[in-house]
Amino acid sequence: MFSLKEETRQTRLRLLLLSLLVFVISCAVSLGYGDRLLLGSYDKMNDDDVKYAQTADVLLQTGVLTYNTGSEPSTFIMPLFPLLLAGLKWIAGSDGGVVLLRLVQGMFQAVGIYLMFVLARRVFSSSRIALTAAVLLAIYLPDYFISASILTESLFRFFLMLTVCLMLYALDRPKVMNWVGFAICWTALCYLKPHAAVLPLVPGIFWLVRRYAFKRMLAYTVVILSVFAALMSPWWIRNLETFDRFIPFTQSVGSPLILGSAAFGQVPNGFYDRYPEYNGDVMNGSDDEMAQAAGRMVAYGFIHEPLVYLAFYTFGKFGGLYGIAYWERPILGMTWAHYFPVHAVYVLLGLYGMGMAIKRKWRDAYVPLAVLIYFTLIYVPFIAIPRYGYPNLFIFILFAAPPLLELYDRWRKKRAAHQ
Repeated sequence: MFSLKEETRQTRLRLLLLSLLVFVISCAVSLGYGDRLLLGSYDKMNDDDVKYAQTADVLLQTGVLTYNTGSEPSTFIMPLFPLLLAGLKWIAGSDGGVVLLRLVQGMFQAVGIYLMFVLARRVFSSSRIALTAAVLLAIYLPDYFISASILTESLFRFFLMLTVCLMLYALDRPKVMNWVGFAICWTALCYLKPHAAVLPLVPGIFWLVRRYAFKRMLAYTVVILSVFAALMSPWWIRNLETFDRFIPFTQSVGSPLILGSAAFGQVPNGFYDRYPEYNGDVMNGSDDEMAQAAGRMVAYGFIHEPLVYLAFYTFGKFGGLYGIAYWERPILGMTWAHYFPVHAVYVLLGLYGMGMAIKRKWRDAYVPLAVLIYFTLIYVPFIAIPRYGYPNLFIFILFAAPPLLELYDRWRKKRAAHQ
């Protein structure tokens, strides 16, 4: 799946040049804009990016993982991204480490071009479609904002692309070591975002569809979970020793649940009359209390404002994740609003391509489609914003390539007929 030996020299050269171009542009944007693309301020520590930088500094100085908690340990975030940033700061110094992170993320974007090519080639059995998908990814401008940001999204998308590729590879060649590779990448996703926790349900579905024997499915499940447990054990031990209880991932679901339960940003009418104990503010209280309040809000909303909540939990969530590009700072004078028509074409072409895949029964297309469905549904209970949808956009781009090529071929035939 990953080899390029059967590709023509011209295709390999084009792919290499495209990857190098993406790396160069990513580095140019990162070095040219630098901290002008920060979401927060180092003085105020008022957004995720500067808080990640602070976490890495404290981790280097004290060995304690914090997040907006001074010197006190935290389970608000998963540790892989702060560990990466801390390691780069150790190599290049505090300011240099941030610059080095941006360059490394540019490398992730460049390698992503190769991963897109091999994934599209495997799914559609066409190098032409694969190269088209790679070009579409290379010219997707929000990627260059992401590679210059101090956020988890670049690293998460890289591992997500690799995980999808390895899942397809392991389904093609169901050997123990191939599932070990999948398990390693899946665990890396969990070390970045807990939402990936039940992703192995996706290959499990395909095992059932392909009628694997029960003993075989059990063996692969044991392998995947054993690798996961071995790799996650340092985090579990740390949490057990620090907080005297088992914490598998993080303790920070309350606030995203609350924000994701208010339909279109509004608490349902009459909710505070029904639950006066919140004193007009559901954001107060412990993590468990906020999670309980979110559940109450959803139940109340579906009972008293069913149409509003139905629209919110379908079109509203999908639009929140994928309706606009994640692009929070201007680059070359452009913002997400300027880029909206282009982003909309990507999403609409991707949806059309998904419909084509289902209608034409492209078997291997079901795997990335199932991953997209998983990561879309997993965010439904939580706040759905473009930042969380960004890592999944490569799947839309993957499926946009076949219909775009078909449209191009039709245009060429029509043009030739009129000459």
